[in-house]
Amino acid sequence: MFKKTFALLTAITLIGGLAACGNAGANKSSDNNDGIKFNWGIAQGSYLALYVADDRGYFKDEGLDPQFQVFQTGTPMLAGLQSNSLDIITTGLASVFALGQGIPLRYIALEGDASAAEGMVVADGSPVKSVKDLPKAGKIGVPTGTCAQISAYWAAEAAGVKYSDLDTVNITPNLYANAFSSNSIGAGFSWSPYLIDLAQQGNRIVGYDASWVPGGGTCPEMHAGNPAFLDANPEVPQKMLLALARAWADINADPSVASAALVKRLHVSQAVADETAKLYIDANPTLADQLNPDLRFSFNGDKGLFAQLNLASTTFATLGVIKEPVPEATLRKALDPQYIEAAVKAGK
Repeated sequence: MFKKTFALLTAITLIGGLAACGNAGANKSSDNNDGIKFNWGIAQGSYLALYVADDRGYFKDEGLDPQFQVFQTGTPMLAGLQSNSLDIITTGLASVFALGQGIPLRYIALEGDASAAEGMVVADGSPVKSVKDLPKAGKIGVPTGTCAQISAYWAAEAAGVKYSDLDTVNITPNLYANAFSSNSIGAGFSWSPYLIDLAQQGNRIVGYDASWVPGGGTCPEMHAGNPAFLDANPEVPQKMLLALARAWADINADPSVASAALVKRLHVSQAVADETAKLYIDANPTLADQLNPDLRFSFNGDKGLFAQLNLASTTFATLGVIKEPVPEATLRKALDPQYIEAAVKAGK
């Protein structure tokens, strides 16, 4: 939700605001009982484990005192990374833009698979019955510089047409409902919970990313950090993973825990939260899965997260959203499995 629009002007305007929060380097430790202080930027999304861990005090239990800063999209937090106002971030493909701009970044672990809950939605009565019918959709809502744009690009490929031949409208999914009502668009590519909400309003989901995006989708939501901060504070990512693991144990035992977190954080209906949470939970890999080079969420090998991030980078370059793909060596360096390896070795 509210993901990753490529709006550098917005990022620039927020630099001053982020700087006002102080240099993250000055807050890294605390001598009181609150734990280790650090600045954690979050682009609003359906982050099940993070929300549950925070709501239940698991970060505090592990001796952490994160100072959360929530952004409407992922792009503004690039300013925080560049100015060293953020130590840790949780976001989707905004991290690819960061790496493309030479901003130091190291991935810690996967938070969730947004592509599992992202797809194409059409107005009720639309002639579009499958992705092959995409040319019949008329005007199509596609937010530029997002996972949804990547989904739209590969949907066009699956339909046998050029993306440039589609009649796309750069509009964010929170505006789709009104656009459908006014017949301003006939279809749109969206992430959840918007996608689910649109369907529950009477529109129709044609399919999800896995049906047309190579590899089953490319919208991983990741926890990442400034390498200098992580090296100076190696206990922080380890403690984060312990807290998040506790949250996932709670969610797996009772999925309503995740739904309640989405209702609280994103102000969506219970029905929308239930369906969104289910899609994320069903797709969630274990920490051990994130080390298996044959799986799509692995930090190791060519088939996992490297393939997803590389596809996103090259697709954005093809679309002209970025000038050139992020170098493969940069992506491989950022995908450092050391924190997951330590957690798995410790049996956590």
